[in-house]
Amino acid sequence: MTRAGSKNRGNRVGSNGLYYPFEHRPTPGQLVEVASGVYWVRMPLPISLNHINLWVLEEADGWTIVDTGMATDETKTLWETIIDRYFDGKPVKNVIATHMHFDHLGLAGWIVENFGATLWMSRTEYLASRVVINEISEEPPVDTVEFFRKAGVDDTALSEFKERFRAREQFVSALPTKFNRLVDNQTIDIGAHRWQVVIGEGHSPEHVCLVCESLNIIIAGDQILPRISANIGVRTVEPHSNPLHDWLASCERFLVSLSPEVMVLPSHGDPFIGAHTRIQEFIDEHESSLKKLQQYCAEPRSVVDTFPILFKSTINAGNIVIAVMEATAHLNYLVFAGSLAVSTRADGITTYQSR
Repeated sequence: MTRAGSKNRGNRVGSNGLYYPFEHRPTPGQLVEVASGVYWVRMPLPISLNHINLWVLEEADGWTIVDTGMATDETKTLWETIIDRYFDGKPVKNVIATHMHFDHLGLAGWIVENFGATLWMSRTEYLASRVVINEISEEPPVDTVEFFRKAGVDDTALSEFKERFRAREQFVSALPTKFNRLVDNQTIDIGAHRWQVVIGEGHSPEHVCLVCESLNIIIAGDQILPRISANIGVRTVEPHSNPLHDWLASCERFLVSLSPEVMVLPSHGDPFIGAHTRIQEFIDEHESSLKKLQQYCAEPRSVVDTFPILFKSTINAGNIVIAVMEATAHLNYLVFAGSLAVSTRADGITTYQSR
């Protein structure tokens, strides 16, 4: 195994002051040790975000895998290679899924079925995952299509959305019909270390992070990322929710609870130190976007109308679904705050205007 010793120690410092302690990333099929008994795996993704970091925790009598990658043949082969090359004949005992998104959960069912592991998740993430996996085996629900139509998505983009809807089915294996629940502040012993479950909200309903005080490490999932921000979106099943409020509240809690020197093991990008700096950036960026959005809504605006204010990248058929969900989250936040009024145009499109 590649150890986290001097050979892999870096001293890269980002423009915002984040410190990146590792010079080399794992190659496909390789483990890199980042702390005692904690290993870094990097898997490819067949989407624009082309990689995900996964984590493997060693125990005396087995292994725990934290997140799994998508259910592709390439990822299955890489896991088989890792297990054969590095696991020394010890079994995969547990799979922990931080949350329901398929890059994290996609192969959980396959690993449980093929290696006899136990699945651990928060209850809301598990149940929501079961609903989504069942839903994508069929045509998108009428309410789901209407959510995007009312946002101002045109018929061409809606048709492409319908075609893409079921394509997600290939990226996730069937979940086991039972799991072990993880709850906020719960502690679990894995190998020589004790880990505390810390729940974040907003990016997904009940996102699990794992904090090890003795190692000063947080396995952060998508909650704390070094270079990109997690998508904070309104899910179509709960169109009037306020996930951005939940996200910002979670950020404030992490600012209070995490050590400034904690090493963050994120799902995308590289491990880093500087959690407080990065979390404050999230808060500042969203607050700035909300201020610009409220000013822009001096006139009635649809969800789609707000894209130039909220996003630097071009919105196209490939990312319009995520864009609508995130824009709606910002608009809903301002509606809950009493800053925007909601109306419906004659063509059925929802509009938002500053009060």
